[in-house]
Amino acid sequence: MKNVSISDLSLVLAESDGKDLSFKEKMEIARRLNELNVDVIEVSPIKGDKTEEVLIKTLCNCITKSVISCGIDFDEDKLEKNYALIAGAKKKRLNLSVPVSPVQMEYLVGKKPAQIKDQTANIIKKAVSLCGDVEISLLDATRAEPEFLYSLIETAIESGVKTVSLIDSAGTALPSEFKEFVENVKKNVSGISGVKLNVGLSDAFSMGVASAVAAVLAGVDGVKVSAYETEGAVSLEKFALAVDSLLASKGYCLNINGTAVKRTVSCISELCGNRTVTDGEEKFTDEKTEDIDKTITQSALSKLVKKRGYDLSAADLKKVYSEFLRLSEKKTVNTKELDVIIATSAMQVPETYSLISFSVNSSNVVAATASVVLSKNSETMRGLSYGNGPVDAAFLAIESVVGRHFELDDFELGAVTEGKEALGQAIVKLRFNGAIYSGRGVSTDVIGASIRAYVNAINKAVYKEVNG
Repeated sequence: MKNVSISDLSLVLAESDGKDLSFKEKMEIARRLNELNVDVIEVSPIKGDKTEEVLIKTLCNCITKSVISCGIDFDEDKLEKNYALIAGAKKKRLNLSVPVSPVQMEYLVGKKPAQIKDQTANIIKKAVSLCGDVEISLLDATRAEPEFLYSLIETAIESGVKTVSLIDSAGTALPSEFKEFVENVKKNVSGISGVKLNVGLSDAFSMGVASAVAAVLAGVDGVKVSAYETEGAVSLEKFALAVDSLLASKGYCLNINGTAVKRTVSCISELCGNRTVTDGEEKFTDEKTEDIDKTITQSALSKLVKKRGYDLSAADLKKVYSEFLRLSEKKTVNTKELDVIIATSAMQVPETYSLISFSVNSSNVVAATASVVLSKNSETMRGLSYGNGPVDAAFLAIESVVGRHFELDDFELGAVTEGKEALGQAIVKLRFNGAIYSGRGVSTDVIGASIRAYVNAINKAVYKEVNG
């Protein structure tokens, strides 16, 4: 299988669309993309804003899976400063954006083709001396003069770029035209086989995904996408679906966590203030904590339960509705508390795995480790693992016993009672085979409560898998 690399433009495009994102929101978007395992996360050129500088440096300390690609422009004086901000990143890249169509060269930067070519060579050479991994993004490439475009790409390759990105800024090229355009570049540019060839496409006329698929078939190595839904780029979710449905049978795949794409896109859309419309009803694409009307019908509650990812039987739905009515007489119930009701009242199954004991060690010096002992059919099994904190280590130890990975959809801790001996409650939501399973655990030890909740949710998933 040939991997098609993904460069995500969410942070760049949300900013260009005027989204007023907070520092925390930008960090959360980047964290989600990193956990999704996108190949590259792109950020805009630094304009001198101190908050943006702190953001980039913080991202570089937190992003470990994805390449941090920092945009640069024709200002050579800012080049070293841009690189200094990403120097601490585990994986880093500088990305020079160059307008190449006659209109953009003349009216956006006021330079002639020869000037563009000379300055491009100078900046790339300096960038390569700093970073090594340098990309050139050729803006409005489909409307450039072919001979100039080919010559500029050859100059960039000779100057040391590792990635060349062809950008259809207007999105007017038909898929067949764009495929032919890519093939002509590959045929007419000397040295193109020695670098990575990427494409970026506007989706202004809803042809972005089709053109991206055509480009992959023409031999490109990567596609620029955006988890933030906008006309400025191909949708990450739609492209991932296209690869899975159309290109997988032809030997292509993505490096991302396919099961988490939809949830990641929904979360980023929510952070950016986007909404979607489903069944004629506007709703946030992410799971917000909202109060539930105490007069809600069982049918309406059933729809709400399904929106949160659960697939309950009629008997379980009746139990959940009955418990909701009982609790709503005493207080206002919100959607997070609905998860607790479901975990407590529904999908109660015989224990496949029983918790016998656990031991967790954690410090600020070494990685947390956990040993968990479970029982299955009177057989005792021990799991040992380390992780990013005691809870993560414990969950991984449990998975090593069960022998499979469960995607953690949500995890919450809270107090059930007050005082020094307060009981802690953990609610875990797992995603397995496309369904959500929730578990609840209670203990004076929050780690113990978390482990019990995880085992409880796994038992439901395993029982459903075996018994249907």
